[in-house]
Amino acid sequence: MTIQRMGTVLAGLLLASLGMAAGFQTVSVADVDGARPVRFWCDTPGRVLALAVPTTAPGPGTLAQWAGGQRTLTPVQVGVDDPGAGQVYTPLGIPGQPAPADPGYFVHSSNIENAQDPAYRMTHVDGFRVPAGTFTCRYVPQAAVLAATAKHTVIVWDSGGRVTYASRNRDGTPGVQLTGGTHTRAGGREVYRWTQRGYTYSVSVGNPQLGQVPGGELRVSRGGAVLNTWLLQAYTLSTPR
Repeated sequence: MTIQRMGTVLAGLLLASLGMAAGFQTVSVADVDGARPVRFWCDTPGRVLALAVPTTAPGPGTLAQWAGGQRTLTPVQVGVDDPGAGQVYTPLGIPGQPAPADPGYFVHSSNIENAQDPAYRMTHVDGFRVPAGTFTCRYVPQAAVLAATAKHTVIVWDSGGRVTYASRNRDGTPGVQLTGGTHTRAGGREVYRWTQRGYTYSVSVGNPQLGQVPGGELRVSRGGAVLNTWLLQAYTLSTPR
């Protein structure tokens, strides 16, 4: 093999290894008796759900649900992941609740559409099946931030220097859409900010992977005066590796 050919092969291998290392890393946080990392969460028109576990291994966990302005916390037993063709079922045992017919209670997620693949910034959590019902989760594969307040779904895109904001009302109807935002770090948080017609919208989220305090908020102000602040019930933050 010539030196030139060897150099071409080595360059190809280097690019391939860099490509494999590329992609995104995510962290999900929910207000489960205080803001803390969670394994899964789910935004639906009438309900927000989250599953907090000490680790990704099977064991005890907490199922949090927000509905009708109330939060409930239920102890659960998290089973062994059951992967299949493009999907994963994480079984849940609910104390005092006999499981329904197979597959019982579970969290359904994707093992294809996930942040391990550079084509996706977000892992697709398809849905939760719990005693309150079966719920399909909203999914925005290229979002940098996906979050829920008591009144909104919050979506932030941050790519190629363009920072965009969109909100959905809890019933799924469109809310506000803003472009031309900025992304900075301030006060120990990742802060996304937009100003339009005298109003400033900001979304701040803590990234525990960077040592930031978990939790976040959506804030609207005008002329330096805060008009509204909504705490984030749950969010996922996706950042480049």
